[in-house]
Amino acid sequence: MSKFVTYVIRLPEDQEATREIVNGVRTLVEKNGGEVTGASNEDEMTILEMIEQHEDFREYIADEARAKAKELGAKAAH
Repeated sequence: MSKFVTYVIRLPEDQEATREIVNGVRTLVEKNGGEVTGASNEDEMTILEMIEQHEDFREYIADEARAKAKELGAKAAH
């Protein structure tokens, strides 16, 4: 069975730098016999970041969500 790994990369604002990163990752993966099987700019992390940056977003909501996620992680570890 193949192994998979997921990376989340915060891309720079500069479009040329972004292209270099994306092309570099693809080249490295393919050169070594791997395959990029998926990519998304509409992933949950991107959406959440945009929500958190909205002017109407209240910081306490993020604080509560992080605390709850920490609790879930602790429960899953036991």
